[in-house]
Amino acid sequence: MLPEVRSIEAQLKQILYGCVEHVQATKAALYLSSSSDLNEKKYELVTSYQYNAVDRKVVGGNDDLVDRLAVKRNAFYVNGLKADQRLAEMLFRQGNDRLLATPLFSRGRLIGFIDMRDKAGRKPFDSPDLEAAQAIADQMLKVLAANKLFGLAPISLVDEPARAAGAPPLASTPATPAPAAPQRTAVLPGQAFSPNALRAIESARQYMTRRQLVQGGGSKHVLTDDDLEVVRLFLPAALAIPGSTLACFSAIGHINNPQIIVATSTVSDAMIDKLQSHLEAWLKRTNQLRLMLRPQISYPFGVKPQPLSMPGKIFSAPVTAHSIEGLVLTFAFENQPDAAAQRALKIFLRKMEEAIESAISGSVGRSDKDAIAEFLLEPDFEKLPELVEHSREVAVLAQRTAKMLELPPAQVEVVRLAALVHDVGLRLLDYQRLYKRLNLTAEEMRGLNDHPIVGAALVDPLLGSEVAQAVLRHHERVDGKGYPSRMSGQQIPLASRIIQIADAWVAMTSRNSYQPPISRDQAAARLREGAGTQFDATLVERFLKALNELE
Repeated sequence: MLPEVRSIEAQLKQILYGCVEHVQATKAALYLSSSSDLNEKKYELVTSYQYNAVDRKVVGGNDDLVDRLAVKRNAFYVNGLKADQRLAEMLFRQGNDRLLATPLFSRGRLIGFIDMRDKAGRKPFDSPDLEAAQAIADQMLKVLAANKLFGLAPISLVDEPARAAGAPPLASTPATPAPAAPQRTAVLPGQAFSPNALRAIESARQYMTRRQLVQGGGSKHVLTDDDLEVVRLFLPAALAIPGSTLACFSAIGHINNPQIIVATSTVSDAMIDKLQSHLEAWLKRTNQLRLMLRPQISYPFGVKPQPLSMPGKIFSAPVTAHSIEGLVLTFAFENQPDAAAQRALKIFLRKMEEAIESAISGSVGRSDKDAIAEFLLEPDFEKLPELVEHSREVAVLAQRTAKMLELPPAQVEVVRLAALVHDVGLRLLDYQRLYKRLNLTAEEMRGLNDHPIVGAALVDPLLGSEVAQAVLRHHERVDGKGYPSRMSGQQIPLASRIIQIADAWVAMTSRNSYQPPISRDQAAARLREGAGTQFDATLVERFLKALNELE
């Protein structure tokens, strides 16, 4: 332990005892970074009470608990060995079955964390414990800041050097499906990013935490206008169910979140509000995203002057069709539907699912996903030609590489789509201000390292988790020193490893890069230098061998 930390160990331990008083944890430990190197993630046990460290006196960035904290960026708890398989073995080795952990973030970096175990009285950790744990973490950070400590090493008084020559281009981040232009907000004094960019990063982290993306997840179909036309034609039949006054089809998480309503009479604003409140409550109970919807109302039997009376009963049910998620069917009745009406509801729901499946089976292909990817890459509110052109070049090269490797057509398509949208997140991270700037500060670079998370969060609801996973991991390195999760070797999806090589090649040789292009021989030499560390060595060898054909 460094002398600077040893001198305040008693003070840190006193704060740690707050885990007993405010969280009722029977054991707790404080870990702090043992290196001032921003690229090295190593955390040393500084102080503890009743804590059985076993083999955890020093843990690295690949540790499951550290990785979870780095991704979540918020306190979380686990109650029971079966609650989280990634942490089950660690808890078992240390003789615990309940865990509450909270990260210590300073200057955009995870500088440590507090590990609490086994709440008194065998009680489970709960939501109030998260707030208490964060308050304790804030006290720790104040003490460290007062002593000018950045983890276990003194804070440097000079920012780290700007991006070095040959670093990956900024044009490698994910985009946003936004129906309107985001409001421009100036960067405040003392901040590296605008409030909009900071909100985008935080929202993306929260979304990805909920999704818990896993490698190899399947993609889902996103509703097209043709699919919705089937719904528009079929939905009015719902009003034939006895007592039904309104039927609503909602597509949560699809482009523009469409909502189609048919009714027997004029739908008032109050009725819309009640319907939306019911739907939001239903989504919350079923742990789905809560999104504002865009209703389209039609009256199959003509518009009547009197407004629709408030319903006595409203029902919602999920619509299951192929791999589509987020489809909800909602009915409003004047009174409680009788047994015959309930049977008719079930039959109608099944017929609706069959109609959607039939429409999709005849229309699924590249066209709808291409349209979505194009929308993500180049939304109409703002043109960023350098970012778009870079992404297109990477997509072409990555697709050709995947074909050269003789991957199955479905996997080639995943590589192509992921490469096309791998950089769209840069739109939300002050791209216009930072692109081509050679003197980026260390804090700006750390913020830009969040772009795979932002991109994956944007891509996942529209193109599926397999494409999102490839975007999320395209800056991991085979030696485990990449970001955001320090994956290594074969843990990194093959699509990501292919995109990384294509991305680097385009960045080094294209006129659309942030730096002057270099020759093909120089670029090939740099790929060979990074083989086995930054890049997959086998893929580099095959890429360079086939380069003439690929280009």
